[in-house]
Amino acid sequence: MSENQTAVPQAGVFAGLNPTHFNPSDPLVLFIIQATIILAFCRIIAIPLGYLKQPQFIVIAGILLGPTVMGRIPGFQQTIFPTPSLPFLHLVANLGLVFFLFQVGLEVDVQVIKRDWHKSLSVAVAGMALPFGLGAAVSVGLYQLQQDSSISFSSFLLFLGVAMSITAFPVLARILAELKLLRTKVGAITMAAGLINDCTAWVLLALVVALLNSSGGMDALYVFLTAIAFTLFILFLVGPLYRKLCVITHSFEHGPSPLLMAVTLMIVLLSAFVTSIIGFLAGVIVPHEHDLAVKITEKIEDLVNIIFLPLVSQYFTLSGLKTQIGLLNSGSVWGYVILVIFLACFGKIVGCTLAARLTKMTTREALTVGFLMNCKGLVELIVLNIGHDAGVLNDQIFVIMVVMALVTTFMTTPAVIYLYPEWYQKQTTNDPSLTNPMDMAMQKQKVLNHYCLLSLVNKAESIPAVMALIQLMKNNPLSSIEIHALRLLELTERASAVMKYKDMQYDPVLNVLFTFAQLSHLHALLKTHLDYCLSTDYIKTVCRYRSEVNADMVVLPLMDPEADLELIHELFGIQHAPVGLFVDRGVCVQESHRPSQIVVLFRYHQDDRAALVFSLWMQAYRKVDLTVLVESDEKKVRYASVDTIGQYVQTQDGSLDLLFSDENQVSNVVCCTVNERLSGQLLSKALARPLEHHDVVILGRRSLEEEECVGHDKEYEKAVGQLGSDILKHSLQTSLFIVQSPF
Repeated sequence: MSENQTAVPQAGVFAGLNPTHFNPSDPLVLFIIQATIILAFCRIIAIPLGYLKQPQFIVIAGILLGPTVMGRIPGFQQTIFPTPSLPFLHLVANLGLVFFLFQVGLEVDVQVIKRDWHKSLSVAVAGMALPFGLGAAVSVGLYQLQQDSSISFSSFLLFLGVAMSITAFPVLARILAELKLLRTKVGAITMAAGLINDCTAWVLLALVVALLNSSGGMDALYVFLTAIAFTLFILFLVGPLYRKLCVITHSFEHGPSPLLMAVTLMIVLLSAFVTSIIGFLAGVIVPHEHDLAVKITEKIEDLVNIIFLPLVSQYFTLSGLKTQIGLLNSGSVWGYVILVIFLACFGKIVGCTLAARLTKMTTREALTVGFLMNCKGLVELIVLNIGHDAGVLNDQIFVIMVVMALVTTFMTTPAVIYLYPEWYQKQTTNDPSLTNPMDMAMQKQKVLNHYCLLSLVNKAESIPAVMALIQLMKNNPLSSIEIHALRLLELTERASAVMKYKDMQYDPVLNVLFTFAQLSHLHALLKTHLDYCLSTDYIKTVCRYRSEVNADMVVLPLMDPEADLELIHELFGIQHAPVGLFVDRGVCVQESHRPSQIVVLFRYHQDDRAALVFSLWMQAYRKVDLTVLVESDEKKVRYASVDTIGQYVQTQDGSLDLLFSDENQVSNVVCCTVNERLSGQLLSKALARPLEHHDVVILGRRSLEEEECVGHDKEYEKAVGQLGSDILKHSLQTSLFIVQSPF
């Protein structure tokens, strides 16, 4: 009976249970409340940081929930984060820390270091030696603030040196990816130097912790030698066996198998059991061939980054760490804050910049490397947490170092954008995709009858539409036309996205298109481009590529426009270039014995003129049969000549009288007038005649008079235009090319 009286009420709040009351026998309820609040704060803080192009430095949410802000609310910390509940939060946070370090190890690719190892090594050494020395120097003054003689000055000096010389490799890789610097010389050297710096810092930290946890010099030596032995055991014994297991389980071909994942996680936990500091070695031994490291990262990163990492940062501020800005309560302390920030920046930036200059990098490139290597990020917080738990740092010095980590991280992105802008990258890179647009324009003027399309390949489902477009634009030997197929992949918040795009060189979708072009003997027509960008920078990236290849039109080939209305709206927002939407109905591939049958709908809008000019370009290349349907009270047929076509294309704003005349010409371009409004129903009647084997209908997106529509049809008509929507609704067996002129 007594057991029933002390049991936890199963009805919860309905039985009068206070969910915030901590019960050691049932800590899950309060933990869920704590985790929910922490995750919500982290996601809210991430929104403004994203607009500022800053990494998600989630420790800020922990500071807000800690004693500095929310802790000042009466009863908040005692109710939501009572002291007896912190050990459970501590346990989950430590588990998250183990898997975060494993994820950091997964990002380490030794091949990156091998590419420019001599340059990267010099940058890494200089970027550690000078900050370490300055950290040792400032430790003399900070040791006076420590006021704890139980910690030896030598241990304090070593720890400050390591903390000042650290570089946050995961945050560094993310910044390089978002600023599209991974493939530049700056990005390659910085990535390799960051890897060397990161690995060296963890080894030094292991030495410092060994010294702190030992009772004497010999004990410290034994601990350190044991750590070295375990490192060699993981790298040279477990590593080769792990690779064999990957082969046996066919994980390279089909992705990580359940057996491989189980063994991987056991190795992670074993590494954490021996020493959590170098636990990232479990990630280092994972092979990067066939994107295996990326696939393993994809399986664990959401749990680690969304659940565990916020709890890790929250524990930094609540479990006795006391990240209270109020501890910076005197002029001398603020003086040390400024001094630590200055020395941390000076040591990293100057050391790395000088080393980069010695490798014959330009001043701007060298400064960019210096500012990138100065990024601290969450890794610095992990190091500081280890130091605080070991008693090396008191609360006040911990706050000073946290402020330094925040400042050095937040200043990285703005400084790099200023020092290494896109226009400067174009001057120094050898990447042909960044060639000066003026030079390309001069080259195009040397080629007669040249026309260039930038075709977007946004998803695999659009491959048939792109193939149809390539076939439709097949040119004759006397003309020159290019189609640049641009495949833009989204750079998400996930770490696996950065790993995936770091060495991105090929794409299955573009490979299919290129193979099709070769089999169709059209490989000279097609050029492919593979890139990545943030979802918010999609149109900006498209415009940049249009300028770089000097494209005459941007085209989005689709099978079903209704599935991509938002993308179509964004694309038609481009103002300084013609934009086309190509809707393929699977009938664009013609027999080789007949010319293409093309119909142009003309309603006297500027978009219709752009559509007509585009169709005349096609007629010049393909010698297609081109029929122009025009609304007119007078029903007659007129013809265009080669001379009038050339004159009209050059002016692009002339009337139809400049293009067509009553005299019969052998140009395959005719103008037919209809005495009723152009519509899908009229088109179905007009095309039921000998043009039943037509290939594509070309029209302008907008008209002079647009009628209002409501509901879903309104959004659809806004995207493709009223006439385009009407034609698509009639399900005509014809492909559609909708053109919008520049604003």
